[in-house]
Amino acid sequence: MKQPFALGFVTLACCLATPVFAQVALSGGIEAGSEEVRRGIGWSDGEVTASADVKADLSGFDASARVAALRGSDRHGGADAVADLELGKSFDAAGLTWRGAVIGHVFTGADRRMDYAELGLGARYGIGPIDLGAGAIYAPSQSAIGGDNLYLHADARAGLPAFPVSLSAGLGYTTGGNTGARAARLRPDGDYTDWRVGLEYSQFPFTLGVDYVGNSIDKARARANPSSYADPAHLGDKVVARVRFGF
Repeated sequence: MKQPFALGFVTLACCLATPVFAQVALSGGIEAGSEEVRRGIGWSDGEVTASADVKADLSGFDASARVAALRGSDRHGGADAVADLELGKSFDAAGLTWRGAVIGHVFTGADRRMDYAELGLGARYGIGPIDLGAGAIYAPSQSAIGGDNLYLHADARAGLPAFPVSLSAGLGYTTGGNTGARAARLRPDGDYTDWRVGLEYSQFPFTLGVDYVGNSIDKARARANPSSYADPAHLGDKVVARVRFGF
């Protein structure tokens, strides 16, 4: 993502916040995890990671920022960290809660330009203690990711009555028209499916979570066709643990 895009994102967020400043609700937290895993693949070279995030709800709009350590990730050109900047808008229609968003990923410490942007649209439906969601996240063609990329996803979360424990599961599918070395950043061996099941214990301000994550990537073929962006050593199924302090 180019610098003007990042500047424009921040400016737009500030402009939206100004007329409704009195209605802004802030939240955030800091977190430590055994690894940074996204869409079933490792982003932190298999190393422990830390992150911090903040979110502002602005009367239907929301703006958030999250910074996570990547530990010199080969997948992202040796980047030390990534900042995820997001601006979204929620609305109700057809009995569902919809949310559209623009997302920018800005990498620091990389040895080349790694920034890219995505657009997202999703819907959620809650019934009792169960929350269901589905959506799509699309990255238009950008040189940093070797073309375009589409991520389709669905998830479910259920709280246990009278207990501060919830169960969750998610399924995703990544596809795109991109080819070449940089396409391996988000699609190490072409189109693939990822999954996640998790257990979370939450007593504010602390949250403890553990997830089992995996994917359908052919690890042997990915290793046989190496890319400097594919990071094939961190593609396998794994258990990821995390602890969070929120505010």
